[in-house]
Amino acid sequence: MLLLLGRTVVEIPGGLLTGKRRLLRQLVEVGVNSFLLVAMISIFTGMVGALRTGYELTGFNLQEAIGTIVGLSMVTEMGPVITAVLIVGRVGSAMAAELGTMAVNEEIDALRAMGINPLRFLVVPRLLAALIMQPILTIYGTLIGIWGGALIAATYLRVPTTIYYSRLYTAVTVSHVRHGMIKSLVFAAILATVCCYMGMNTKGGAEGVGKATTRAVVISLTLVLIANYFITRYLGVE
Repeated sequence: MLLLLGRTVVEIPGGLLTGKRRLLRQLVEVGVNSFLLVAMISIFTGMVGALRTGYELTGFNLQEAIGTIVGLSMVTEMGPVITAVLIVGRVGSAMAAELGTMAVNEEIDALRAMGINPLRFLVVPRLLAALIMQPILTIYGTLIGIWGGALIAATYLRVPTTIYYSRLYTAVTVSHVRHGMIKSLVFAAILATVCCYMGMNTKGGAEGVGKATTRAVVISLTLVLIANYFITRYLGVE
């Protein structure tokens, strides 16, 4: 898989010159078509986080710190991870299934026979789309989640919105935002590489496509969580 990623990176300049339409199609598939799902999951994530945190802090009369906790958790952890999980499930599985179908139907071999580089034609647009749209979706989901937390804080926990956002702005720094963006880029590279690799190496007909798609999703999610730990451990913001 690392070899596939390296070879794909080498093909990016050529892919940009010859595959702008394919890239645009993937940008729509990865990003535009995911906005609603990301919004729905993120807002409830922020609401649950604020609700659970508020219940615990109320006992210590510290409910005004909800903005700090929800903001930091959404920016550095929940935003990037939840978005990555959603994209793996919705987009990554589609990548693996589509490329897997092409592999078992020998369409990828046909591209090679016509002198077309499959990496440039198939993988580059998907990798670039993931790298471009994953951070955008992460920012979008994080903001929606923070807003959901503010909604719960104001309506159920009686924490004024001004205090919620004031504490959030004080706690969240540029370093925290950069931390979240690094995670989103790493997660994007993981899901695109794994899903494309599994799809392009599919064998065994329709059954093989199903198995390859399942493996792609499971491996991607596992690697995302492992990467999340190591990024938090070694690049975490105090």
